[in-house]
Amino acid sequence: MRELGCRSIPVALLLIVVSSGWMSAREAAPIFVLDDPRGDDHGNGKLIYPMRDDLHPGDLDLISFSARPEGEGTLFEAVFARKIAPTDRRTIDVGGGSLDTVCRFNFYTLNIDIYVDKDGVDGSGEVMTLPGRLAEIDSANAWEKVICLTPRPFEAAEALQRIMKANAKRQMKAMYGSIDDAKLDLATARLAAEMPSKYFFPTRINVIGPIIRFFVPAMFLGGQAEASWSYVVAVSGADYEQELDVGGILHITEGAAPRLMIIPIAYGTWADRFGGAGEDDYLLPPLVDVIVPEGKKQEAVLNDYDLRSGRPVRLPGVIPAGRGAASQTKPASR
Repeated sequence: MRELGCRSIPVALLLIVVSSGWMSAREAAPIFVLDDPRGDDHGNGKLIYPMRDDLHPGDLDLISFSARPEGEGTLFEAVFARKIAPTDRRTIDVGGGSLDTVCRFNFYTLNIDIYVDKDGVDGSGEVMTLPGRLAEIDSANAWEKVICLTPRPFEAAEALQRIMKANAKRQMKAMYGSIDDAKLDLATARLAAEMPSKYFFPTRINVIGPIIRFFVPAMFLGGQAEASWSYVVAVSGADYEQELDVGGILHITEGAAPRLMIIPIAYGTWADRFGGAGEDDYLLPPLVDVIVPEGKKQEAVLNDYDLRSGRPVRLPGVIPAGRGAASQTKPASR
């Protein structure tokens, strides 16, 4: 994946209509429904939830993911095993900020990443995942579009651009030994123009009990979602309080790899991260639940990395219509 960045958020990166309310619900026939086993919110089988009062086993257990046509776009729906923790007015910082003003869409504990392969051509597209996921997409399902549902979509979009700009700067320094500001400006401007066509952070979101729905416009996907496309769907814990070391990133200092609004995983048990990783295990993805094709096991997929060579996990896509890899699906006609 090419690393990129820009100076400001492109308007098209985010949905123009911003609302935590919802459109009129027309129960159109689903484009597809993907079921996921209940009780597998343990990543590679060893993931341990953080030791905190508002996040417990079952909270991030995805049991169904579906899409249906909705106006000029697609309404996606994720169903979890337990009620999604809502935001409230409790104070979360010394300035008196409350959770419901920081996370304005009535959820704060989870992210859902969706990597969409539209053309089905092996190697055609990108394979890198969002920062901090510690995984790649299988080249057979290389993506053209990424949808990231996260509690703070505007801040996530800004953070992703900063990370990508820093990576572009780092690559330039490694290649030429110094930074040419003019070349960097041209590169970041060019890549910024491409960014809205690749990444989308939904802002039209509705949460009802264990269900979260979010709208993705046709202008981003190039039409409504199709059952013949491949989807990688991954759930992670949301770090809505994450603060990026912007100065350090832009000045290319050494340090931990940047993360995009995701709770990491580490050795032992913690209050602020998932536990269950091996000691010095830097390649275990902090992914809690992933939909995988029939015939594959989530635990095996998330354990398939190589510390000696540095090869990360490769996530396979699921094709609802049955094209290519077998899938867990209940396809329906539109």
